Amino acid sequence: MRPVILISLDWRRPQDGKTGLGIASIAAALRAADVPFQIIDAQVNSPVFLLEQVLASLLQAINQAGPGCLVGFGTFVWNDSEVRILIHLIQGTGAVVVLGGPQISYMAKGQLENTYPQAKYFVRGQGEMAMVALACGTTSDDCGIHVAGTPDNGRKADHDLLTLPSPYLYKTAELQSNIRWETQRGCPFKCSFCQHREPGKRLKHQWFDGRRLEKELEMFAAAKVKRISVLDPIFHTDAERAIQILNSIKAAGVTAHLSLQCRFETCTPDFLDALEGLNVTLEFGLQTTVEVEYRAIKRPNHLDIVCSRIRQLHERQIDFEVSLIYGLPNQTLDSFRSSVDWCVQRRVPRVRAWPLMLLRGTPLYEQKQLYGFRESDDQAIPIVVSSNSFSETEYAEMARIAQFLEEN
Repeated sequence: MRPVILISLDWRRPQDGKTGLGIASIAAALRAADVPFQIIDAQVNSPVFLLEQVLASLLQAINQAGPGCLVGFGTFVWNDSEVRILIHLIQGTGAVVVLGGPQISYMAKGQLENTYPQAKYFVRGQGEMAMVALACGTTSDDCGIHVAGTPDNGRKADHDLLTLPSPYLYKTAELQSNIRWETQRGCPFKCSFCQHREPGKRLKHQWFDGRRLEKELEMFAAAKVKRISVLDPIFHTDAERAIQILNSIKAAGVTAHLSLQCRFETCTPDFLDALEGLNVTLEFGLQTTVEVEYRAIKRPNHLDIVCSRIRQLHERQIDFEVSLIYGLPNQTLDSFRSSVDWCVQRRVPRVRAWPLMLLRGTPLYEQKQLYGFRESDDQAIPIVVSSNSFSETEYAEMARIAQFLEEN
């Protein structure tokens, strides 16, 4: 059994905990399997972030763990360059590098070793059981592991979620006033800008065990957690199960403010009824109200149904917000304004707008030339700043509108 060092280079919001839920979930699986591990945390968007400090902590940890230890990185768009630097600098230490996260999961077959030549193992998909398998020397086909120097079949992890240990119950995730929580993974929809689209098609079982969720809720109630951000891409993908979870939240006595990501078209009356008595905000990623834009991103919006749901939410006095994206294919400054105006006219309590990111593995990532997308080169997370349909000047005005929405 090999000891494991997990490196967490997160992009955090002020209310987020010290350890990201992804790393904490992998750590929980290691703890359940009695694999020794340690976590090195750093916040890449912190003004005091220094890669030299992370390297010093990592070298010390490798020295303590000894040759052959596994060093696992969650690789994201916001930390890709830092990960590449670190895995280069620890060559010769005897540590074995394991890379996972979206940058790995969505890399095309045959390109991993060229992009990350210092890594030995690559994990596509969820990483909990893959890291346990590598530490214990018991790799299997359903863990999504690719070994450098062997044929790359592009396999992704597809094992069942029902047996995964909880990072809260195993105390690898910090219980604080604001937490993140998940009840399922994957998404059944196929929006071309989103990386969640693939796991929803592939996983054998995308839900966590109901008893695990009930035990977690008991912990949250006892700790008097104030805010729970549910990470499920669409919380009510299965309306009946979502209602069961809402009832479990009530039964546990959880009083925290709940943030649930939802879709207007699938908000059934029974689901809305089940929200009664809860402190909740529903978050809807509408993205755009312009047909030529939502068809381009494979995100059809049935605006007549959306209008009806908005009226129902107002009637029931359920808090909600709508998110838009600027920088979409075929979008213009005027069409973005029209989406904002559409929401304002329907008295949406909060309208938020985010710049388009071209994420590895998504169809839009492959359509850069088709739409003439040009990305920023002066930011940690590249965003689209011009295209065939809008200029950089028009992008700047869309960004100004987004900032105004955020402040008001």
